[in-house]
Amino acid sequence: MITIEIRDAEKASVGMAEVEIFCDTEGLSLLLKQLEHLKAGSSHIHLMTPAWAGNELGEKTFGKETQLINHLRVTMLPKNTE
Repeated sequence: MITIEIRDAEKASVGMAEVEIFCDTEGLSLLLKQLEHLKAGSSHIHLMTPAWAGNELGEKTFGKETQLINHLRVTMLPKNTE
């Protein structure tokens, strides 16, 4: 299980919001597997909650005063931008 949550979402426009990732052992394994896809050459990955037609992210929040994020996209930058 993995959840992506944002704290202080209203402060995002001034760079003061925080993103929190909560995961158990199974969720960590899934996240590592997805990141390995990026390392192997995929351009991006998507992690979504069931509400967004995915099954990688959970819908229960664990942080205090956080809001759930339903979709996380991780994009690999082209090598010439590193």
